[in-house]
This record gives sequence, structure tokens and C-alpha cells, in this order.
Amino acid sequence: MWGVIKLAGRNLFRQTRRTIITLLAIAGGLSMMLLSVNVNEGVHVAMLEQGISKQAGHVVIQAEGWQDDREPELVIPDHEAAKTALLAAAPEATVVSRAFLGGLITSSTNAVGIAAMGVEPSAEAVVTDWDEKVNDGEWLADDDARGIVLGHKLADALGVDLGDKVVLMVQGPDDVESRLFRVKGTMATGSAEMDGFYAVMHLEAAQELLLAPGSAHQVAMHIPGAEVVDDIAAAVQPPAGTVALTWQQAVPELVEFVKLDESYNHVFMFLIGIIVTIGVLNTVLMSVLERIREFGVMLSIGMTPVRLAVLVLTEGLILGVLGAAAGFLGGTGMSYPLVTDGLDYTEMLGTETMDVGGVTIDTVFYAIFDWEVMGIYAAMAIGLVFLSSIYPALKAAGLKPVDAMRHI
Repeated sequence: MWGVIKLAGRNLFRQTRRTIITLLAIAGGLSMMLLSVNVNEGVHVAMLEQGISKQAGHVVIQAEGWQDDREPELVIPDHEAAKTALLAAAPEATVVSRAFLGGLITSSTNAVGIAAMGVEPSAEAVVTDWDEKVNDGEWLADDDARGIVLGHKLADALGVDLGDKVVLMVQGPDDVESRLFRVKGTMATGSAEMDGFYAVMHLEAAQELLLAPGSAHQVAMHIPGAEVVDDIAAAVQPPAGTVALTWQQAVPELVEFVKLDESYNHVFMFLIGIIVTIGVLNTVLMSVLERIREFGVMLSIGMTPVRLAVLVLTEGLILGVLGAAAGFLGGTGMSYPLVTDGLDYTEMLGTETMDVGGVTIDTVFYAIFDWEVMGIYAAMAIGLVFLSSIYPALKAAGLKPVDAMRHI
């Protein structure tokens, strides 16, 4: 077999220029594919991190039925008990309580329908970047249940400035409840929906509007790594009438969006691989057709058709291995600056954040090495190049020695 490999290598580099061009095509295509894989992985991780931190947590406790219906009355009666249950399963975690409201906010000049969230200000600032998105004024204080932070477009629509008063009206258990707030700050998230129709208030204020002291709609646990969430969720003993969910169960729309985007990317990359494979097929087939008389001589002195086919397949395999190795190194090298420094689209987009799949992420994209997928793509490149050699190999194996030696 070693003799076949040596002969295949010599045959490839008899036409050095063509072989190098083919290797560059394989390596270049694979490098761009791996670069795209790593950038997409970075974007998906950023989306999941933002979605998990702002919309749920790595493990959340919610009232039974809240995930499906989102009715205001489906609350956790004692959010402190839910916190205790989560911390018992993971004492090192950060746990926050939230309430979600929908209603009408009015100023002296306008009224707008909004979505609002009640939070514990200091704890929320640990797990999300809401406080960093405040572009005017300040974030909520733990002892200020009258303050409210509005999306900056919402503040413009209401015609209010810092310190102005607004009234939020929501549907309570029996009647419409209202509460007076003072604008503490405005935030610019980069999401048109968030900036135009969202407000954040103190959890205590949300509880008063719901007429449910000590309650919350969601108690969320945040941990440094998401690898053990299934075990933690299984260990949590939620209070009666509530359920413990993993982040995959709590934000299924975001999970499905990422999976669908990954599927589209894989299909696109596979099509690029097929295009490169067709080029390799052309190269190997030309190599075979140029050596028909040579193959006829080899068959006439005793080489079997099977060994001749193996020789051609080995040439294809060597092309695939060398091209994949060069492509893997090239893709790693091209990705490295984006992993360390990121790709800054801030100036191009004119904003520091953007909305992707309903989640706001920074416009500085950081790639992340997805070694498993990179390895799979490299193996697929070798496999596709090898498959492209099958037809030329069969063509060579089907030659008749006499006819081949007469070929001009």
C-alpha cells in the first residue's frame, strides 16, 4: 500500500501547477466555510446569552400554565420560596424575580400601549445589561418603587423628559389598576420594539399593580455555564402550583430560530462543497484521460484493474487530505482575529446594537471556534474529494490494455 501512496503522490505532482490550483480551491473553499461557521457560532452564542439573561434564565420557576398563556394572574404567590428552591439546587447561582405587565401608559400629552417588566434593580443589573443601556438619566434604585425607565422612543412618543410623571394603567384581578411613576431614565437597546414599547419598573411596583404582594411571574436562576442545567432543573423542588423549566423550555422560539439558522447555513455550505467537488472531479478525470496510454502499459505488465482504481482513488484521497489540512489551518487562522478582536459593524450600521431574531446583540461580532463542526467539515471535504475520484477510478479500471495503448 505504501508503494501505491508513493506512486499516487508522484503522479499528482507531475502536473504541479494543476495540483496546486486544485489544492488552493479545496483549501480556500474550506477556509471560508470554517470562517463562516465560527462567526455564526459567535452570533448564535451571543443571541442565546442575551435571550437567556433577559427573557428567562438557565433554570426558571413559573406558575403552571404561564409558559403557554402568559395571563397576568398566573403568578408565583411567594417568589422568595421559589428563590430558596433554586438556591438549594445551586447555591452559587444568581437568582432574580420578575413580573410582566401589559397596559396603557399616559403622560400629559399622549397615551401608548406598552409592555412592562418589574425587576429587582441591583440583582437584574448583575444578569442583564439593562442598566448599561440607559442613555439618559439613571438605572432604577433598590429603594425607589416610584421610578420607571422607558425606551427612548417611548419617552419621545409620550413627550416626557427625566423627572416627568407618567401613569401606568393595567388590568388587575377585578378592575383597572393605575399607578403614578416618575421617569428616572431612558434606554436605547437597538431594538425598535424594546425602545418604542417597553418600560422597566421596580418589582414592588408591579406587585402593587397586580394586587399580589410578594409575587412574581418568573424566578430565574443564572449560572456561569449552561452545561448542567438539566441536572439542576431535575434537582429543583418548586413550590406547589409552579414548575421548573430549563432555558430550552423557557425560550423555545429562540432555540428553534438558532437551530433553523444553523440548518440553513449547513445546507448553504454543503452546496459550496458540491461546487468545489465538481472542480476536483474535473481535475482527477483530466489526469486519468491524459494517462490512458500509461495505464494501458501498466495493465499489460500485470497491474490489475482493481489496483489501478485504488491508485486513482489514492490520488483523490491525498488531494482531499492535503486540501482539508490546509483549509483547516487557513480557516483557523482567518477566524483567530475575529475571535480575539471581533468584527465591528458599529460604524456601518450606525448603532451599537441590532435586533436579530427578536434578541438585541452588540454590533461587534465575536467568532467562536466550533472545533466539533470544523472537524466535521474537514472530514466532509476529504470525503467529497474522495467521492469525486470514484468515477475517474472506474473509468481507469474499465480500460482494455490494447485499446488504451493505442490511444493518442
